[in-house]
Amino acid sequence: EKMATSVLAPKEDDIQRMLACQCHLGTRNLDIQMAKYIWKRRSDGVHIINIGKTWEKLMLAARVIVAIENPADVCIISARPYVQRP
Repeated sequence: EKMATSVLAPKEDDIQRMLACQCHLGTRNLDIQMAKYIWKRRSDGVHIINIGKTWEKLMLAARVIVAIENPADVCIISARPYVQRP
């Protein structure tokens, strides 16, 4: 369990990349379901998302996706225009 946890722990480079692509920036509006993922609110009203919790959810999603036998069955949907295909 400890080894699996350390393998899934974010590296410094992972955090730097997440910050560089600004995935920690939320909106001025706060949805009640998102409140537990908010770290703090900037003076301009933009909410800052907790990077650690974002990483945990990314790792959970990654584990689910790799468990799917047929990659063609994976579909990513975004409510925002920021999603890209690598």
